Amino acid sequence: MISEVMGSPVTIEDEGHRLLAYSTHDPSTDPARIATIVGRKVPEHVQRALYESGAMQRLLDSEEPQHIRELSEVGLRSRMAISVRHYDEVIGYIWLLENDGSYTTAQLQQFKRGAQIAASKMMQQQQRQQKMELLRRLLNGRFQSEQEAAQQSREAGVELPVSGYVLIMEQAGQPDTSSWYDKVVQASGEYAVKVHLQLLEPNRLILLCGIKSVFQSDSSAELSARIRMIITRLRLLLPVDGICYAAGEGFGSALHIQRSYRQARELITLHQHLPETHHIHYYPDAGFYRYLNAMQREAEQFPVSWGPIERLAAYDREHNSNLLQTLAVFLDHDSDAKQAAAQLHVHTNTLNYRLRRIAEVGHVNLDSMAEKVTLYLELKLLWFEGDS
Repeated sequence: MISEVMGSPVTIEDEGHRLLAYSTHDPSTDPARIATIVGRKVPEHVQRALYESGAMQRLLDSEEPQHIRELSEVGLRSRMAISVRHYDEVIGYIWLLENDGSYTTAQLQQFKRGAQIAASKMMQQQQRQQKMELLRRLLNGRFQSEQEAAQQSREAGVELPVSGYVLIMEQAGQPDTSSWYDKVVQASGEYAVKVHLQLLEPNRLILLCGIKSVFQSDSSAELSARIRMIITRLRLLLPVDGICYAAGEGFGSALHIQRSYRQARELITLHQHLPETHHIHYYPDAGFYRYLNAMQREAEQFPVSWGPIERLAAYDREHNSNLLQTLAVFLDHDSDAKQAAAQLHVHTNTLNYRLRRIAEVGHVNLDSMAEKVTLYLELKLLWFEGDS
């Protein structure tokens, strides 16, 4: 808008001379402007020349547009410039590349108005950055005390929730996330949950959600039910396949937000590796799946080179059989031979024959609960690792 009104190329910088915005090039664009755009910041030697010439001091001292003479030694043609202010604080600058060097009184008034609009936009952006930085610090456990977290939240103009949870929405690829936040706010509000902070990344949205009641360990089931209802509502508002929803355990302290966030991330990882977990949206509801990462680390540190799973897999490869799949289905159905046979589309007698072969080849006792639990967990770990 400023460039069109003034008929000149424009650049907008923050108080540290970092480039925030610029208009399209003019055929007469000078080297200083090109270097600023390429480097996303006014070059140091140009800054130094502007301060030494007194141009910057005039901008700092006045709210009026200032004519800046040419500084040919640093490749800077003459400029019209104005400081951008929030009350008495200078938060940036607007620079016009002068063409014929003359502007009407109306144009200069519009230039001043443009600086006021830029100030409002820059403060909004600064507040957004403060909120994102606050959330990043909370998610990464960078606060040493509740008081420190409360102080930064006040500076960012944010009310931290007394209790709440971290919710992550994620979709593979490059999804259109533009409507996610508004839909989450709508769905959460219907169940008395307030979204306090958000962090939008290329394919995920991280949300700090607050609940009115104080979270206690014995209220986890109630929170789980509420999250489940919110996500059910979200699926109606966002009828898009492939969005994963994961919430960490409720927190009752700002210092526990990091734990909720890490749990939500772990649950997203489970969704990515094990489709059977897609219906689990609250980390405490994940049961034994929560331990798969720890099991994987243990297996990597202390590998067993030739256990029952490896023996069955080798037998399947050599004989083109499917004993490993049969075992997985049998255990998934709680050792119910009839249900397992139905899913495998085989007769119960065929299944029983396979189970005997599994016991013989794998050297396992399928009448032992301890051995069946071990096999069940090792199979889940196998699918989790993606080695199936």
